[in-house]
Amino acid sequence: MRRSSPEPTASGLLWAAARRTPATTAGAAAAGVLAAASALLVPAALAAAVDSVLAPRAGAAPSTAVLLLLGVVATGVASAALGALATTTGVARSTAWLRRRGVAGLLGRVRPGSAALPAGDATARLTGVAAAAGRVPAMTVGVGTALLVGVTALVALALVDLWTAVAVLTLVPAGVLLARRFALRTVDAFTEYQQAQAALVTRLADALAGRRTIRASGTVEAEIARVLAPLPALRAAGARFWAQQRDLGWSFALLTPVLRIVVLAVAGLGVAGGRMTVGDAVAAVGYTELVLSGARAVDTVLEIAQCRAAAARLAAVVDRPAPGPEPGPRRPGPASGPGRARLSGVTVRLGGRTVLEDVNLLLVPGGCTAVVGASGSGKTVLVGLLGGLYRADEGVVLVDGRPITELDAATLRRTVAYAFERPALPGATLAEAIAYGRPDADDRTVADAARAARADRFVHMLPLGYRTPPADAPLSGGELQRLGLARAVAQDARITVVDDATAGLDSATEAEVEQALATVLRGRTRVIVTRKAATAAAADRVAWLHEGRIRAHAPHADLWADPEYRALFVPAGAVPVPAPVTS
Repeated sequence: MRRSSPEPTASGLLWAAARRTPATTAGAAAAGVLAAASALLVPAALAAAVDSVLAPRAGAAPSTAVLLLLGVVATGVASAALGALATTTGVARSTAWLRRRGVAGLLGRVRPGSAALPAGDATARLTGVAAAAGRVPAMTVGVGTALLVGVTALVALALVDLWTAVAVLTLVPAGVLLARRFALRTVDAFTEYQQAQAALVTRLADALAGRRTIRASGTVEAEIARVLAPLPALRAAGARFWAQQRDLGWSFALLTPVLRIVVLAVAGLGVAGGRMTVGDAVAAVGYTELVLSGARAVDTVLEIAQCRAAAARLAAVVDRPAPGPEPGPRRPGPASGPGRARLSGVTVRLGGRTVLEDVNLLLVPGGCTAVVGASGSGKTVLVGLLGGLYRADEGVVLVDGRPITELDAATLRRTVAYAFERPALPGATLAEAIAYGRPDADDRTVADAARAARADRFVHMLPLGYRTPPADAPLSGGELQRLGLARAVAQDARITVVDDATAGLDSATEAEVEQALATVLRGRTRVIVTRKAATAAAADRVAWLHEGRIRAHAPHADLWADPEYRALFVPAGAVPVPAPVTS
């Protein structure tokens, strides 16, 4: 049964981030309630103080004003302390969680055939975009607090004088309409600004990566022009964004004094007519200011909308299940097994194109299978299925009788090891890079693996040997490939996949490495993607891929009579070389 993977949304991502920090979110909410209480006590304290002096009456003694003032101080201090701690911690944790999700998603996309995200754009999403999105939970609590204060202040104002509250209510909808008018425009402009900024950063990152080529080509000025090409769009989007902010600002700046004048007029008439005391008028003005503070939260609402637009860009790259058949429950697999693998009726589609179609293949335990085919025939996708780097849209991939969709990541890494044509070397030293797939590997295991891949010779020539940082090691392409092979050997998996990982070696070194690997991996299942006839001849069987299908699965010697098969290895116009003699 096929399932479509759920696409993360901005709202879903932000809600998930808030759920990851329940304590800090609750602390920020509590701080908001205390701040609301402190703000609401201020007008009452002022009213009590004024009336106790100007118009003494029952319940308006000076002690009442003092008690209210003490309440203001206590709730204000508590809210400030708790709010600072909860908000700072919550923002930091939300941002960190969002960045981890983003990194996991980006690493999952970095594989052949998947949609690659430019480095500059990826960096922007993990830094500024994630930081903006991480502030949303805290800002949402702030908006909730402001609205709570505004609504409660309006209720308190109605209790003090109903006519003043009615006057305020007649002008509040105007503020809501203004906010609604500018919200969408501001968000659209902010999104365009982020996109233009990401385009500029991406071009700059590409230029820095290719700076030697740029200097050698004498195209520095042209490259500067190319990098800065998105600048007019960036400026235009920024100008639109700030223009929207300006228009909203002056609109609210005009609305605020109008509301104050109306309230003062109504309250003044109330005092003159005996409907209100002077203290009531002071309280009415104070509560009106609190209502205005709630209305000013619209700025934060717009900021949240902008951060939500940022979250939408981050949601596009966060980790999510790959499309394909519904996987079973993930659980550890057996610690050992013969290394038998079977692909049954496997079809894979990438980017709307069928890369593999109805592939059936059995890998015999302990055997060596060469995978050959023209460029684009699906070789890398085929071997990537064994370790879960790709997922089949149809069919099943079994390893030692278990579908790989049922195995957890740790089991898959113990079961299938990879050596790639262009391996990366993560780790602080070459030793850590070799042991990267097996963190428990000791120095002897690392050395033995390097020796099997014929990498120990050049490593020992380095001043720090295996303690050399990869960035400080002047490695050729072939040496880099041998370190990748060493890492696959150190992993000691049941199945070892060599994806064109000897292409950079000369013939003599390649033959030496393959002989050593055959010895050290004896009894292990090996799968080798190759473009060399000698490597295919040394394998037990060859899986010949043609346009996403298995055209043949037989020994190299049996296939050599087919001119189309020979053409996979022999350059056009060259004289074909007879199949190597194998025992």
